[in-house]
Amino acid sequence: MKTYSKLFLLMTLFALFQTMQAQVQRVVRIEGITPGVDTLVYDQIYKAITADAPNRAINNNVVYELKRGQVYLATSTILAKDFDLYIRAEDGAGTKPIIFHTKSSSGSSSVFINAQKNLTLENIEFDGKHSDGSVAFRALSFNGLNCRFIMRGCWFTCDLSAGINILVDHAKLYVSDCIFGNLGHHISVGGNGRAIDVRAPNNMDTLIVENSTFYNLTDRFIRNMAPVIDYVKLDHITIANMQGYHGCVQLGKTKKAIITNNLFANPMIYGDRLTARWRSEQKQPDKAFAVITHDSLSTVLPSASVEMRNNNIYFDQKFVDFFNETPPNDSIVYPRAVSNFITKSLGSDLTKAYFTEQLTLTNTSSSDLLLDFVTFWVKYPNAGLYPDNWSQIYPYEWDVSYATTSKSYTAADNGYPVGDLNAFPAMKVKWENGDVLAKSETKTLDNGLEINNYPNPFKYQTTIHYSIVKDQKVEVSIYNSYGQKERILINAFLSEGDYQVSWDGTDDSGSEMPKGMYLVQISGSNGVTTKKILKQ
Repeated sequence: MKTYSKLFLLMTLFALFQTMQAQVQRVVRIEGITPGVDTLVYDQIYKAITADAPNRAINNNVVYELKRGQVYLATSTILAKDFDLYIRAEDGAGTKPIIFHTKSSSGSSSVFINAQKNLTLENIEFDGKHSDGSVAFRALSFNGLNCRFIMRGCWFTCDLSAGINILVDHAKLYVSDCIFGNLGHHISVGGNGRAIDVRAPNNMDTLIVENSTFYNLTDRFIRNMAPVIDYVKLDHITIANMQGYHGCVQLGKTKKAIITNNLFANPMIYGDRLTARWRSEQKQPDKAFAVITHDSLSTVLPSASVEMRNNNIYFDQKFVDFFNETPPNDSIVYPRAVSNFITKSLGSDLTKAYFTEQLTLTNTSSSDLLLDFVTFWVKYPNAGLYPDNWSQIYPYEWDVSYATTSKSYTAADNGYPVGDLNAFPAMKVKWENGDVLAKSETKTLDNGLEINNYPNPFKYQTTIHYSIVKDQKVEVSIYNSYGQKERILINAFLSEGDYQVSWDGTDDSGSEMPKGMYLVQISGSNGVTTKKILKQ
């Protein structure tokens, strides 16, 4: 055999060997420390990933595995510039490995991961609270152009800026079975405290979040200020007790949004702020805040669409009372559920988009702190800091389960509970198996129509709930105490089911109605049902 033929054969065999090696996933196990037993060791993960660089040059198919029940202290930034990064907990039972985002010797707090390629994180707990009570600023930064970020089964708490920052174009984000909590600065008012912060210059490809819980945020769940997002899906998530400095879900310019089976519990306790101080980042044409907003930009997004159903959006009674007691001139108004573009986009399907049922979540002690906090800022709008260091007493609230006898427990698609199904493990298993559950029967009156409203009495807005037992033409109207029709809220052919519509106290011309007693009437082929409501 000629020399060049032998050389070619050796090179081919070597390339084949490299390919075979690359197909075998390497597992690099990283030791942490056992709290109260081991001496403190810093940057275990950073050092292990840095030391593994020569091995990645040969086989970059690697997963870094952390031990359950152990602690990892992170000071330095892991710069994943030229390789995909995959960090997970080891298999089996036991508590998740905890990464504490600690300060350096100089007192600074660096980003934990700067990912410029694909990033996957699984079953890890991140905690950014420092020993002095301060919190980390932006633990995770995603800079992977055309890349994807996957976070599964992770807990992420105590970050001043945002849980996830998307800073480059065409990114894909997938979040499932995660918990994000205590994000933001709980001493000064507003700003920061976002779960997902989209700051791509032009475009984000995909944003999907399912079966996850987000609690105690100072700002929005999603902040999308400028870029166009091609696809957003929010399914079976729970958002609880957030200040909502600029609303809750800010879709911005989103081509297609699907928002289904979610629970929004006290999602925006600042209400609809009226002063310019609260409008600094509200760029959409519809300036009034809402729990879920979408920019009405038909020239930019001529085919933008929103699909919504089975979402429970509610506020505890103490917040409803607060909204009602605080006049508009004091800049607090009961927030709308959705913005004008979504209302127009959904049309008659708006009645299926959301309902209101007050629930008692298993662990929601922070709601009392929230009420004290927002009351303070209304009373002292120019104050610099909240007098109590809230960040040191803010609770960790994982359990957002609620009564199985509630409407919400069977209100989602296929009879499942709304919100994060991890709160109901048995239901989560059935959901993953694709089981279809039987919904409990709708309670109706003899004529097949049921009607209720909340709050009652009301000042600025009340939500009217009604049920029908068969497909029929339905009209929901408001009458004054003399029996004169003042407003037609719904006039459409509807399928059997539960619906709701809001009334803001105005007549058909948009004029404000005086205080007093009114009648809300639902009429259909089975008859008529009427209920008294009081406008204060």
